[in-house]
Amino acid sequence: MQARRAIAALSTAGFCVVLLAGCGNHLTASSSCKDFNNASPQDQEAAVNKIAGQLHAGNAVTPLGRPNVSYICANSPSTTLGDAIRRTG
Repeated sequence: MQARRAIAALSTAGFCVVLLAGCGNHLTASSSCKDFNNASPQDQEAAVNKIAGQLHAGNAVTPLGRPNVSYICANSPSTTLGDAIRRTG
């Protein structure tokens, strides 16, 4: 019971409770491609859409551009996600 109260307190304070429910999409332009590769397909898609919009890199969300982001990240896990998206779009 105390653990649930602590989790609720952390959640309401704006902290992520990764072990129980996750934080949603935590990927940003400064995230590594390694983090991108380890994220769920849904989080990857949401991140590319969001970051491409922020960076005005529209080609990254096209049918050919989106797989290119994954290709760049697979071949260069230390690259930032923002750089992979910029190179694509």
